[in-house]
Amino acid sequence: MDEKSYSNTIFKTVEIEVNMSEILKQMKEDLKSAMTIEIKYRKHGAPQGIAYNMAIAQKTVSRAIISMFPELRKKPAEGTDEDVIKLLKKYINQEKERSIYQFGYLKEKDVEDKSAAEVKKLVNDTIQELGNSLTSNHIEIAQKYLPTQATEEEIREWISENVDFSKFKNKMQAMGSIMKQFKGADGNFVKGILMSI
Repeated sequence: MDEKSYSNTIFKTVEIEVNMSEILKQMKEDLKSAMTIEIKYRKHGAPQGIAYNMAIAQKTVSRAIISMFPELRKKPAEGTDEDVIKLLKKYINQEKERSIYQFGYLKEKDVEDKSAAEVKKLVNDTIQELGNSLTSNHIEIAQKYLPTQATEEEIREWISENVDFSKFKNKMQAMGSIMKQFKGADGNFVKGILMSI
């Protein structure tokens, strides 16, 4: 590789890193810290306790999100905050789904002889019913990177001031503009508010 090609490659890499998602940059920093904590505990022969478990969970979450980027057909360095939020929400949903089976909220007998659509509905209903009580270290760590959730009152107020339902055939057609305004909001949460108006 000649000198000019080499310098162009370096500048391109630096440019991508500068444009990388701020959330992902923070996750990478937290991953480094978690690895340092893990090494410290392992050196002292006592890999136990809350700090150690949280460090392992941090490593798992950060690596999982980074490894999910091929689903978006992007490299992590090319990801936006919106990309990272999308992956975090998917990861959290997968963790909640895994947890409802792991902790016995749903058992094999509950899902046998059901279609895939029926199982998905049952899983979603169970997750909705359990709400915030369904959590783990992995879920808590992933959630800390999400934007602060708007309150029901804030969403209702924005809808009343900005959405003209007469322009839509049904309420659900307003979801796009609401979700655009409240990036990172839980779609089911917003849908519930919208349906209650």
